[in-house]
Amino acid sequence: MAERKVAKKTEKAEKKVDKKQAKTDKVKRAKEKKIVNKEIKIQKVKTEKKIEDVGKNKTSFGENTEVIHLKPLVTEKAVMLIESQNVMTFETSINARRDQIKSEVEDVFETKVEDVRTLIRNRKKYAYVKLNAKTPAIDIATKLGMI
Repeated sequence: MAERKVAKKTEKAEKKVDKKQAKTDKVKRAKEKKIVNKEIKIQKVKTEKKIEDVGKNKTSFGENTEVIHLKPLVTEKAVMLIESQNVMTFETSINARRDQIKSEVEDVFETKVEDVRTLIRNRKKYAYVKLNAKTPAIDIATKLGMI
């Protein structure tokens, strides 16, 4: 009888240890996920800061303090253009000009731009930026986490 009680107590103690171990494993996995998410967020913040820093260009009319925001689009069409035509698609501010968009993309991604096409639809402006053949758009999309 006493042996059964001792066996039950040891079983309970082992279950408690297993539960604690499972909790610590969950906590470790959660911390690892948070670290990975933080790294991804840090990379995104760095690119956003870089875009904002480059946005202050001087023009012939004086200093332009307007910041051009480039938001990469991830749609089926955008991914298809990245893969087939080496074209990145961005949503930009409605006041952004083609030459400003071109200089922004060249400075931020350190690549040459061949052509910039723009489209205004539903009070939004989209820029289709064709990159030089030496730098594939798929590499830049991978760095941004789009693909």
